[in-house]
Amino acid sequence: MRTGKRIRLTRAAALILALSLLLSVCLSAQAAGDVTDINLLLAQNAVDALDLKGADGEKIRPRLAPEKTGRGEPDTAGEEPDYRGVVGYASLQADWDVSRFSSFTSTPWIVPLYEKTADGWRERADDAVRHKSPVLVLDQELREEKGHKFRGCLDVIRLDTMDRAWISVTNFVTVPYWTLGLGESVQYGYSIAVYRDRSRYEPMDKNGHRDTVPDGTRVLMCDKRTSRYFSPDPEHNPLLGVVFRSGEAGDAVCRTFLFFSAEDLIPIY
Repeated sequence: MRTGKRIRLTRAAALILALSLLLSVCLSAQAAGDVTDINLLLAQNAVDALDLKGADGEKIRPRLAPEKTGRGEPDTAGEEPDYRGVVGYASLQADWDVSRFSSFTSTPWIVPLYEKTADGWRERADDAVRHKSPVLVLDQELREEKGHKFRGCLDVIRLDTMDRAWISVTNFVTVPYWTLGLGESVQYGYSIAVYRDRSRYEPMDKNGHRDTVPDGTRVLMCDKRTSRYFSPDPEHNPLLGVVFRSGEAGDAVCRTFLFFSAEDLIPIY
């Protein structure tokens, strides 16, 4: 019996390795459809290898939920989103204070894992998961808060390691948004782009003043839904990004919000 289980897990590990290599190729090609298809295969492999079942005792059927943005935001106000069985991704929290990203170029970004205690949820100090890691949701414990958003944690299987863990629902998205164009990806979360001056439109601030940004500068692309800024020139400079520069006070880092032309930004993370 143990031998049979060992064989299944060995085959599962081999499949994970093969699919992970293919996944890396697809990611480099920015093929969102291929990425989701591969992760569905990984999820089905995890279900078969670990004999994963839902609360009803039935084997879990991995599925996609492209109509949901994740992060506990319901499709219908007041209606709890159902992520059980959904293949998604651990993702850095979309409303994280960008002032914390003075060293945002240090990648990979890390998403915390949680453990359940008598007093609620506690962040684990011994483990974390990389931003972009695929996961399969087994169960959820959510509660509605102000603004019709739901908060809580998701019980997931990490498809990169086959380990079980809890992640915050605010760190969960249902699509690999980093494979999308920058104009669409900022609706889901943060990403990094490199600035190259290829258009006639230099970056501008919220007051319409043009700014000089050196070629090769890394730009933190923001989630526009949490931004209080609107571009003075949405036709030519529609994309909001953050540039970090050394301030006058020694090693102090100053953040500058600027609007960029899509032609001048190359996504890298």
